[in-house]
Amino acid sequence: MDTSPWRASAFLERPPVKNSAYQQDFSAIAPRVLDEGQRIEKTRKMTAVLADAGVLPSSPRGIALDVGCSGGFFVRALAPYFERVVGIDIDEGALRFARTTCEGQRAAFVLGDSQRFPFPDASVDLVVCNHVYEHVPDAQVLFGEIRRVLRPGAVCYLGAASRLTPIEPHYKLPFLSWLPKALANPYMRWTGRGDRYYENLRTWWGILRLIREFEITDYTLRVLADPDLYHARDLIPKGGLADRIPKRLWTLVYPLLPSYILLLRRPATPGAVGR
Repeated sequence: MDTSPWRASAFLERPPVKNSAYQQDFSAIAPRVLDEGQRIEKTRKMTAVLADAGVLPSSPRGIALDVGCSGGFFVRALAPYFERVVGIDIDEGALRFARTTCEGQRAAFVLGDSQRFPFPDASVDLVVCNHVYEHVPDAQVLFGEIRRVLRPGAVCYLGAASRLTPIEPHYKLPFLSWLPKALANPYMRWTGRGDRYYENLRTWWGILRLIREFEITDYTLRVLADPDLYHARDLIPKGGLADRIPKRLWTLVYPLLPSYILLLRRPATPGAVGR
């Protein structure tokens, strides 16, 4: 009898989450998340970082989880490396899109809750959490769940936007993320971008507090220093202003960068946390 975590229980059979703190249909608000042309470079960047870190297995084995999978592009990119890749999202429209484009023998998509993953403890070999933390009701719970489901020594790929970015990354409104909700919500309505500002971005120091239970490997400056190696020309356009900035300057302004790329490892030994 198959007793693997994937087969042993009905943990994938949970009812849809209905919570007003979630954006239930983010792909309808931001259809670019289903645009393969825009997403392909992000998947190539992710796999380049994971390959450089030695995280991707040489032959398919284990389970990978993409949190907030949306259209399933990261799931598709990881499918050659794992026996099973599961995408989880609250957005039913995005999941329908994903299932029509890449669901198959190794890829599956689940309507599920970032606050309670449908996985047993220590059952996952890789988690991807790319620009998701700001969308969930409680980011601290999210990272607790990531740590819970990772096997000891396993890694989470984290892409994390900063609150201090001058142009808010989701709605392209100047200084939106800097404002308290009492001002951000009417700003959204005034500009016709929505009824409220759901996202909760944090500063670099706030992100560090969220991930303090992990061992952290920071790839941000490596990616900025060699955008061709890491397929990061979506971040650093060739020949653009950012491409001409001396690399040492990135270090000086690090807390003010718009986003970060980090690998979070669940410590193999309980209580062993460091950076």
